[in-house]
Amino acid sequence: MKSEIREILNASVKKLYSEEINDFDITRPKFKSHGNWSSNIALILGKELKDQPRKIAKNIVNEFPKKNWLSKIDIAGPGFINFFLTQEAQTEFLKSFLSDDFSFIETKENRKILIEYVSSNPTGPIHVGHGRGAAYGSALAKLLRLTGDKVVEEYYVNDRGLQTDVLALSVFLRYQELFDLRILFPSDCYQGDYIKKCAKSAKKYFGDKFMLKKDLKSQQSSDISLILEEIYKITPDFKELTDFCISYQMEEIKSILLKFKVEHESWVSEKSLYKSSKGSSLFETTLSELKKNNYTYLENDALWFKSSEFGDEKDRVLIRNNQDPTYFASDVAYHKFKFDRDFDQLINIWGADHHGYIARLEGALDALNLNPKKLETLIIQFVSLIKSGENISMSTRKGEFISLEELIKEVGVEAARFFFLARKSDQSLEFDIDLAKREDKNNPVYYIQYAHARISSLQKELLKRKLIIDNENGFKKLSKVLTDLEFEIINEIEQFQDVIQQCKKDLEIHPLCFYLRDLASKFHSYYNANKFIEDEKDLRDAKFILVAAIKKVLIQGLDILSINAPEKM
Repeated sequence: MKSEIREILNASVKKLYSEEINDFDITRPKFKSHGNWSSNIALILGKELKDQPRKIAKNIVNEFPKKNWLSKIDIAGPGFINFFLTQEAQTEFLKSFLSDDFSFIETKENRKILIEYVSSNPTGPIHVGHGRGAAYGSALAKLLRLTGDKVVEEYYVNDRGLQTDVLALSVFLRYQELFDLRILFPSDCYQGDYIKKCAKSAKKYFGDKFMLKKDLKSQQSSDISLILEEIYKITPDFKELTDFCISYQMEEIKSILLKFKVEHESWVSEKSLYKSSKGSSLFETTLSELKKNNYTYLENDALWFKSSEFGDEKDRVLIRNNQDPTYFASDVAYHKFKFDRDFDQLINIWGADHHGYIARLEGALDALNLNPKKLETLIIQFVSLIKSGENISMSTRKGEFISLEELIKEVGVEAARFFFLARKSDQSLEFDIDLAKREDKNNPVYYIQYAHARISSLQKELLKRKLIIDNENGFKKLSKVLTDLEFEIINEIEQFQDVIQQCKKDLEIHPLCFYLRDLASKFHSYYNANKFIEDEKDLRDAKFILVAAIKKVLIQGLDILSINAPEKM
């Protein structure tokens, strides 16, 4: 209906004013008295034509053809055009929605989209901050697929550089303790039980291959660089241990993500960017192009990128004076690889600590003659955990963080996902653990699931009583037997389509969470005030058609969030 109204409005404006206008809205009014749909087209046109919006609105309304789905049109306020649908038109929507061929796809573009998210360093477990990005990225991918896009979910693995050496060193030192060797553990190493767990796996895999035969002289200084330098001299195969640690950590990460209902199709290794293909690596090719385009320079034996020319606060180092590439240099090469794969849209989902990184990366893309507008970087703000009214502190290096796995054990996968998704992603989140564990209407995910379980229970009661719903008869009688209250619920069901499209446009998920909570609340109120196994067949058929539509919304909405719709609770 919305698309038909838009087409008619466009045609009317073109006929009346020889104008083409596309940036007007057709939205659902907040108040029932304002109809089913409302458009601001007259206000937008009034600015362009420098004419009174109400006068323009009147001309458009007079031009609007009579439709059997339209009961009336009126003009409100400064020039809003309000459309009132017939009850028959609203029931026709229910019939369409409940059919097998109903679709949320508005266009036939079939865009190809790459979403890169989580991409947590393999130096530790996935923590709750990563969990928020994981829930968001996977839900966004599902929503975009539902609306017709082809989506690839990707994880970028930072498997080279100093951080991986420090990981291996941390495991190496804990590994020595398993042979009863007393060892000094530097504070700059990675702490936490996960390091000890990895060390035990290393011992099981390698045996005593990496056991020290003598004390490390460098350990007296607790200098990580000195320790690593000595270890590389006395342990030629240390790189093998590094690879084992990275592989072990990545398997742990994949395992917990899978448990959290997150599954990436593509895993890109940072090391792969440096592997030669046809004489040069992707990294070398990217660097060469930046040099050729005159966006690099040498200073103090380091190679710099002129990022200040693209709005960054200062230029950035690509290759350090020890000839080691920076993480930024790798990221530029990785994004070049993204563009090379010919996606229509690229989406990065990054943590809040990467906010200042966006300008320099977009500058590098511009310098490579790639279109930065094709890339959308979405920021996930920090998560703080609250339990018993108090904040729980987190620190990755010290190993005091709360892992995603611990949170799942505490509140469950579904509550964790919903609470992560129910707030706008670029706003900080206070995760109330006690609330997430409650089993009452105060916990929104429980309340939504309970609505689905109640409908399922009603449908089972029908089967128990051997009553059959006549859908054909029900649709015919809907407008005659239902009250204004039911039509308000039908209007709410219709909004599901709008919410999905708005979420797609804004690349957000929280409006869907709010919508499902509100729909569940309306259903619970309706359930508590009504009898469903009616003696009068027409009314019974109509009510069960209505709750079947609510159930379908709950199933599809929860599926986007990767949350189960239980049959009983």
